[in-house]
Amino acid sequence: MSEVPTREDEVLNLVRRLPPGLEQTREMLLANLIMLGEVPAPTFHERERIELLVQRFTECGLTNCSIDEAGNALAVMPGSVGSQKVLITAHADTPFPETIPHTMSVDKDRITGPGVADNSLGLAVLATLPTMLEHLKIRLRSDVVFMGATKSLGRGNLEGLRFFLSNSDLPIKAGISVEGAQLGRLHYASLATLDGEISCHVSSEAIDGEEPTENAILALVHVIDRIRDMPLPEASTRVVLGSVEGGTSYKTPASSALLCFQVRSESDEALATVEKGIRGIVQEAGRSGGVKIEFRGIARTKAGGINSDHPLILHTRRIMAALGIQPRSDRFSSTVSSFIEHDIPSITLGVSRAVHLNERNESVFISPMSKGLAQLIGVLLMIDGGCCDRY
Repeated sequence: MSEVPTREDEVLNLVRRLPPGLEQTREMLLANLIMLGEVPAPTFHERERIELLVQRFTECGLTNCSIDEAGNALAVMPGSVGSQKVLITAHADTPFPETIPHTMSVDKDRITGPGVADNSLGLAVLATLPTMLEHLKIRLRSDVVFMGATKSLGRGNLEGLRFFLSNSDLPIKAGISVEGAQLGRLHYASLATLDGEISCHVSSEAIDGEEPTENAILALVHVIDRIRDMPLPEASTRVVLGSVEGGTSYKTPASSALLCFQVRSESDEALATVEKGIRGIVQEAGRSGGVKIEFRGIARTKAGGINSDHPLILHTRRIMAALGIQPRSDRFSSTVSSFIEHDIPSITLGVSRAVHLNERNESVFISPMSKGLAQLIGVLLMIDGGCCDRY
């Protein structure tokens, strides 16, 4: 194994030379991507994919390959010293149900299939990175903990990662979350968010009586109008109305309707104020006879993160610049929230470019992957060299 560079200029020089060397392990990455991506893994049903990932960890020669109580896949790549530990994680679940075909199609410069970028590619990077580092003759001083996280999306509420960070006694120095897309992604902060649902149900007596206009959709529209008119406490605070569904036919008044929404803000206090206001609107609307309206909180994250002048961010930007990667402007990721709760500096990186995200024909491009992987290895080298200790 090569001596790992510690000075920033040495790391940057190495990073610039990495992409051609990584081309030689591309086929293994793509094979892992297809193998993992063709196993359906909707939130709460990731077990088969997790077992496959643990199998790959074992084949790579990692230690402590296991599945924890939350269903997460875990493994450790021992460092030469092991005095500090870095966590690399990728969420294993995708937003697609098991009922749709998960066959991946490979073209000249892209792979297409449901969830290929979000986040089968991220998971494939975890399965392949140990072999890549061995091929490059790089052995880190730090132990690297690999984790395929379950229950991350939507109702999962980052449960897998939160469980691990709350129950592990490993001294995690820093965290890196790997996403398939987009390349240039550099997230290091979290918004305060609340994913919620408002459901409306109208009794059959109200529908069949003398006032047929009394239906769940109209009741829900009234609630939506009240939410839209509600003053927001800060400029950064938004209420996103995500989806509305209800009713069964053209001619029958709807007996039920559902609103899915998200409140997001840079302030936990502002979010709490908006949540209180929405709960008040729902409570008042529920006083109407024949209409039952309920509020349910589904998932939450806290605001926070590291500052833009943190060495981890500064070094990552220099690595991106050395590879000709333009950082994207957005700095927020919900995954960072889990690390915030434990005062662990973390970032989220994207590996490649993708189109049609969260659609069945989601596609990820092959050629940018080498740069995306080089940036990930560069960040690992910077953390390994102690950049998080100098803040």
